[in-house]
Amino acid sequence: MSNMEIREEQSVEDRNPHKPHCHNETDLTPLKPASLDNGLPSRLSEVRVSILETSTTVSEDIQCAQKKSIRRSIGLTAWLTLVGSTVITLLVLGFLIFLWFGEGPVTGGEQASRVWRNIMLGEWLPQFTTLSSLVLRLAIGAQASLCTSMCAALFLERRKVLKSQAAQYSIIRALNNGPFSLIKLSLFQIPNSFSLHPEFVLLVCLCLAALGTQFSSTILLSDLDTASVVQSPSTASPNLYAGPSLDIDMSATDYWSERPPSFPSFGETPAGYFAQPNRRGLSDTGVKRRALLPFYQPDDRTALRSYDGEAAVLSSRVSCMPPTISGEFLGANYSDQYYGTVAGQISYEETFANAGIPSTRLCNSERCLSPGFNCTIMSISADSTHVTTSYSFCFPQVIQELQYDPSAWKLDDDPWGPESSPILVMSSELYLTDWQQAMEIPIVMPNYTSEEEWISLELLPGKFMNMSLCFMGLNVMSSDVRLQSADKRSIINTEVTTNRSAQSINTTDVQILLGTEQATQDFGERGVFNIEKIVDDPDHVFFPDRNRSLSQMQNTTSILEAYLIYTAQQMTGNASIGICIRCSGYLTQATNPLYANLFASIIQSSNRAAVALQSVYTILGQVVYYDILEILDDPREAVVIKSQSVQVPRRSRGIVAVTALVLVSLLSVWAITGLFFRYSRHTLLGETWHTVSQLVSHDTEDILNGSGTVRDKDVRLSLKNNDPHVRLEQSRAGRVEIVRCNKLE
Repeated sequence: MSNMEIREEQSVEDRNPHKPHCHNETDLTPLKPASLDNGLPSRLSEVRVSILETSTTVSEDIQCAQKKSIRRSIGLTAWLTLVGSTVITLLVLGFLIFLWFGEGPVTGGEQASRVWRNIMLGEWLPQFTTLSSLVLRLAIGAQASLCTSMCAALFLERRKVLKSQAAQYSIIRALNNGPFSLIKLSLFQIPNSFSLHPEFVLLVCLCLAALGTQFSSTILLSDLDTASVVQSPSTASPNLYAGPSLDIDMSATDYWSERPPSFPSFGETPAGYFAQPNRRGLSDTGVKRRALLPFYQPDDRTALRSYDGEAAVLSSRVSCMPPTISGEFLGANYSDQYYGTVAGQISYEETFANAGIPSTRLCNSERCLSPGFNCTIMSISADSTHVTTSYSFCFPQVIQELQYDPSAWKLDDDPWGPESSPILVMSSELYLTDWQQAMEIPIVMPNYTSEEEWISLELLPGKFMNMSLCFMGLNVMSSDVRLQSADKRSIINTEVTTNRSAQSINTTDVQILLGTEQATQDFGERGVFNIEKIVDDPDHVFFPDRNRSLSQMQNTTSILEAYLIYTAQQMTGNASIGICIRCSGYLTQATNPLYANLFASIIQSSNRAAVALQSVYTILGQVVYYDILEILDDPREAVVIKSQSVQVPRRSRGIVAVTALVLVSLLSVWAITGLFFRYSRHTLLGETWHTVSQLVSHDTEDILNGSGTVRDKDVRLSLKNNDPHVRLEQSRAGRVEIVRCNKLE
C-alpha cells in the first residue's frame, strides 16, 4: 500500500492543544497504489490514524470558520452605520413629532414650549421639515444598502440561486445600489418560492418603505396650513386720549346713516345675556361691559391675543317692560309719504307696579321722567313684498349730556329712573295706505294685551302694533383692563365686513359676535375677549357732581358717551329712530339698512327688545370710537400678546404616514440583521475580494476560464437550457465556494 501524504499549515492557535485546530486550507492528495510488503498491518494502521486525524482537522476547520464569520461578518463600519442610522432616524422622527404635536392643548401654542413657538414664528417649519426628510432618506438609504447585502448573503447561503446569477448575488454582498436591484434580480427566483421566504418579504417591505421616504418631504408638507401662533409678550403704546391742544367735535357727523365698515372684536364681561322676561314681563340684560380694543388698524386688532393696559369700556344695561299708556294714533304725510304717529301719556308708576318693580325715583336733581310722548310710526311701502313689519324706537325725552359733562348713569344704578334714557320700541304691520286712511279718522287707543315685555294693539282688523317701554343706562369709562382671547379658531380671522352698497345683508356673523342668542354665548365661539381684570378710573365724575373737573381720561371718553346718549338722538325730545327697510316716515334720524337688518333679525329670532337695543348701540359706539381713535394723540403703554399667521401642522395624516414608513423600515432592518446573524456563516459584508474569491469553484470554472470578455447576457444564454441552482457552501475540502445544489443533495 502506498504512502498517504497529508499537508497542514497550522496557525499559532493550532499549537494550543485545548483549542480547535483551525486551518486556512486543507489539501488532501490522492492515494497512490503501492506494492504490499511484510509491514502491511503496520502501514494500514498508520493510514487509518492519518485519515482520522485529517477528518478531525477538517471538522475543526469548519467550526473555526463559522465562529470567525459571526465575529467578523458585519464589520465595525457596517455595525456603526446600522446603530447610528437607527438612532438618527428615531431622533429625527421624534423631532418631527414634536413639531407636529408641540402646540399643546391650547390653540395658537400659548402653552407650547419656547422652542416650538420660535420655530413656528420664525417660519422655519418648512425648512426643518425638508431637512429632516433629507436626513431620514439618507439614514434609511444607508440601512437599506446594508440590508441588501445581508439578504444577498442569505439568498446564497440559505436558498439556491441560478448559476447564471451567482456572480451578481455574490458581488451585491460587497457593492450595491439598494434593495431594488436585488428584488429585480430575485424575480427570476419567484417560481422557486423565493417570495415566500422571510428575508425576501422583509426586503420588499424595506424597499417600499425606503421608496416612500423619498417623498416624505412632500407628504409632510401636505399637513401644513396657515394658522395663528402666539408671540411672546411685548409692549405697545396705543393712542388713548386727546391731548390738551386737540379739540374734537363729533356733533356734525351722522353715524346712524353710515354703514359700519367692519365689526371689531371687544372684551366682555359678564358672559351671557339674562334678558328672558319674568312672569310680569320684565326683561333685563344686566350690566354688560364691553372694552373696546384701542387699535385703529384692523390687522392689529385681529392679531391681538392678550391686552393688559388702559382701554375705553362701554357699559350698558337695558330693561324692557310692557307699558301702561293712553293716547291716539294719527296718520301723517310728508312729501306724499304716509306714516303714523302716536301721542299720549305713559304712566310710569303703574308700569313699574305691573312689572313688579318696587317704588322708584322719577326725578333727580337734573330732570324728571316726562310722561308725555309723541313718536313716529314707520309705514310699510305699498310695493314691499318681503317686509311685513316696520320697526322704530322713540326717545320721549333725552338726557342733555354734552362733551366734557359728568356721566349720568352709574353701574350700580337701576336701569329704570331719571339717570337712564326711556325708549319706546315699536313694531307695526300697517302699510302706507292704512296710515293714509288714518289721516281722516284717527285711531283711538284700543284695548291691548300684554305678552312678555310687549303690549299688542289691534289698530285695524287683523293688523297689529306692538310696543315695549325700555330704559337704557349707559356710560363710557377709562379702565385698567386685562383682556384674554378665548378664540378657539386656529386662524387669524379678518373682521366681519359688509357690502357698503347692498340694501340687505346677512347679519348672522354680527349676531354671533354680539352673542344675541342664548345658544351662542361662549367667548371662544364668538371670537371675543374675556375681561379677566377691570379697574375703573377712581376719579371718574358722575352727576350731580358738576364742580369737579374731569380728568384727561374722562374728557376723552365723554366724547363717545355724549354722542350715544344725546347727539345720536339729534339732541331733541321725542326723537324717533327709523330702523326699517322699505319703510316711510318723517324721522328725527334715519338709519343705515344694516342697523335695520340687525335690529329686525334680533327681534324676530328672540323677541328681546332689550338685546336688540344694546346690540345696535354697541355697533354704533364702535363706529364712533374708532373714528375718534384715529385722531387721538396721547399714548399709554400696555403689555400685549399678539399672534402671527404662519405655516403650522394642521393635519396629522402626513406625519402618521411617515411614522409608519420609518417604523416599517426599522423593523425590517433589524429583522434582516437578526436573520443574517442567525444564518449567515460565510459572508464578510463589504469585502470585495472576499466575495469574488468565493465565486471560484469547480462549478464556475467553465465561466471564469472564458475569454475574459464574456457578458452577463452571454452567460445566461449559454446556460439557458442547463442553468442549475447553486449555493454558497463549505466544500469537503474546507473551502467556501459556489457548489451545485444536486451535489449537496
